Amino acid sequence: MVRSMTGFGRGVTTTDQLQLTVEIRSVNHRFLEISTRFPKEWTEAEVLAKKILSTKVARGKLDVSVYVKELVPFGQVVKINWPLVNAYKEARDELRQQIPLDDKWSMTEILQLDQALTLEIKELPKEEILSAVNKAVEEATIALIQMREKEGQVLFETVLGYKEALEEQIAVIKNVSQKAVEKYREKLVERINEISHTDHLEERLLTEVAIFAEKADISEELDRLASHLKQLDETLQEDISIGRKLDFLMQEMHREINTIGSKNQSVEAATAVVQAKAILEKMREQVQNIE
Repeated sequence: MVRSMTGFGRGVTTTDQLQLTVEIRSVNHRFLEISTRFPKEWTEAEVLAKKILSTKVARGKLDVSVYVKELVPFGQVVKINWPLVNAYKEARDELRQQIPLDDKWSMTEILQLDQALTLEIKELPKEEILSAVNKAVEEATIALIQMREKEGQVLFETVLGYKEALEEQIAVIKNVSQKAVEKYREKLVERINEISHTDHLEERLLTEVAIFAEKADISEELDRLASHLKQLDETLQEDISIGRKLDFLMQEMHREINTIGSKNQSVEAATAVVQAKAILEKMREQVQNIE
């Protein structure tokens, strides 16, 4: 099935403590490139997401964003350093024997004690994070692939349309080329008759016609074009990443058309060659969107 490299997918997972949303956007790229924006402490989950995507998607530039919404506050915990607080208390009691100090401690005074209170970030269990990320990424990937397949169907039909148009121009070129040698022979006979009236030019005439026929022969190019078009049909039916193979076929067909153009000896063929090149260029633009 043909897939586009352009798409979008979203996946949402809810646990007891958080709601996790994963969004994936993809655009054209020669290879697979995955860029992620995860919380910096979620390195293992980030690796997991890339692993999942690399098994589902073959080509394209993917931007993966993660949004975390806390359902239950779990981010901050204040810890009391009791040994240090007691040490401060003993020092304060000793000072009170020499300096008049208030018996009661204010909260402000306690907060000013260096490292007596520390703020710690309470992290979610690693297993819970990995499970949530796995589910959200899987859901987002399914949605992404569905969109890529939907757009891929449009590309499939477009490429087939261009293929049919290309085959029409190739048929014109083939038809014209079959008549080219005979036309050249007729013109050569007329030219010779204009400048000579001898009857002993048949051998030279045959030689000139044979040389022209050899130079203008495009049967091999037409055979290769037919083979490439057959491969194009077969490739479009493959259920794997086909974009790079299709791009190679476009290059090969363009090479054959160029060769035919260089051997061309008629206005009709020249027009068909120009049309064929234009169609191939449009087809190649579409192929570059295929995974």
